[in-house]
Amino acid sequence: MIRWLLVALLFVALTGSPAFVSAQAPGRPGGTFTMAIATAPPTLDWHASTARAVPVYVGMYVWEGLTALDENFLAQPMLADRWEVSADRLTWTFHLRRGVRFHNGKEMDSADVLASLNRWRQVSPRADALARVRQITAPDRFTVRFALSAPLAPLPLILAQEGASPVIHPREVIENVAAGRLTTYVGTGPYRLAQWVPDQQVVLERFPNYSARTDTKLGLAGRKVAYFDRIIFKSVPEAEVRLAGLRTGEFDAAAPLPQEYLAQLQRMEAVNPVIVKFDMKPVTFFSFADNSILKNVAMRKAVRAAFDMDEIMFAATGSKDFYELNHDIFFRFQALWSEVGKEVYNQNNPRQARQMARDAGYRGEPIRFVASATQFHHRRPAIMITEQLTAAGFNVHLDLRDWATVSRLQSDPTKWDMIYSRTVLYFPAEVDIIMNMGFDSAEMQKILDVVYRETDLARLRPAFDAFRREVLMEQIPWQLYGDMFALRGERAWIRNLQPIYTHPLWNVWFEGK
Repeated sequence: MIRWLLVALLFVALTGSPAFVSAQAPGRPGGTFTMAIATAPPTLDWHASTARAVPVYVGMYVWEGLTALDENFLAQPMLADRWEVSADRLTWTFHLRRGVRFHNGKEMDSADVLASLNRWRQVSPRADALARVRQITAPDRFTVRFALSAPLAPLPLILAQEGASPVIHPREVIENVAAGRLTTYVGTGPYRLAQWVPDQQVVLERFPNYSARTDTKLGLAGRKVAYFDRIIFKSVPEAEVRLAGLRTGEFDAAAPLPQEYLAQLQRMEAVNPVIVKFDMKPVTFFSFADNSILKNVAMRKAVRAAFDMDEIMFAATGSKDFYELNHDIFFRFQALWSEVGKEVYNQNNPRQARQMARDAGYRGEPIRFVASATQFHHRRPAIMITEQLTAAGFNVHLDLRDWATVSRLQSDPTKWDMIYSRTVLYFPAEVDIIMNMGFDSAEMQKILDVVYRETDLARLRPAFDAFRREVLMEQIPWQLYGDMFALRGERAWIRNLQPIYTHPLWNVWFEGK
């Protein structure tokens, strides 16, 4: 096993959720599960989008990849039956499951996998993760082979990643389709798409011919049983409306909810609050476009000096029970967490920030800051960040947009100087997310070379500490603020819903509704 992935359980802490039993508990089929969500998927082209709403509210139900992550962040077989790697670590062979049906009735085979992976390498913002792959071939109908130019230890994990995931489509649907041009949504998952009304709702219906695995896993791996007839993810931007619908039973669940709603949830009859302590990390990406004033690293250091992280994290969550100050790219319980970098975190020194900006040549030019207006955990910290930078003498123009627009703007750093988002790293190779907004450097490439080659903690730790010093501290591709915990509410008639942020609705059923 890959030792650096043996971290604490994904669902590390929860409040309530007594209805969670196990992945294989017998369930009752039937019913429509309705969840109120804050943000609708901006697209259904999962290959091309890193937006969290895409997998959580549609993607992971409709499509599957060769592998999937279990509760320990270990890659498990999904559409692949098994795989092996050659002695020189340059050839990976994946053997596909037979008899897996797409929603259109066609049996999945290696031609579909090749077409999907080749298209992913063309349109995905994370395609560089497979830069070491020279060629992907299909020796036969149910075998796919990766030939590498250099070892790529996290390959099974890359194939299971959440953002811009290399999931499998039918060849005839995916070939020669550019990013954002996908119009036919056919996968192998336990549910198929029945309706998508952008910015309003996604409706999924059970796929009766789903080819379920037989192994018992948690997380997103293993056997998936679709008990519900239909799943509806309804976009409800107003948190108070999500809460009201949960109270009346209009919604079976609501997520996310502002953390200050915890006390109300605890008092509600037949409602369980769930706290997930492994959620997301608020982050602002800096633009490296030629027209951005923050392309200047001295300006980025000046901005960093101004931040009071406690105020920002409180704004993001509304309660000290829902965040932890943490300077590092990993949560504290993850194996590669480190003390390195804490000396430049939470400086809270607006006077020094003002002087550093002057020394960098800043003369009050506007700093374009983009964030989502429709998500409380984006809007409120963005306002606090703006207030802190303004107090330090920066001319910040906060541009609050709907999340779909923010998601589209992320791909064009010429349109902004700072953009607010949230992220989480499940495994070391995902550190390449830092490059999504245009950042790169020789020091960045050094860490990627290590994480693509090594699985041994003894070699990964010093490499990551060097990365922290040379990239995160000195080059500042982004600013992390801390660790955020999430809150959702669910009706007491729900059974077996895992207390994890992706809240997969397979192996879940109603009892007593």
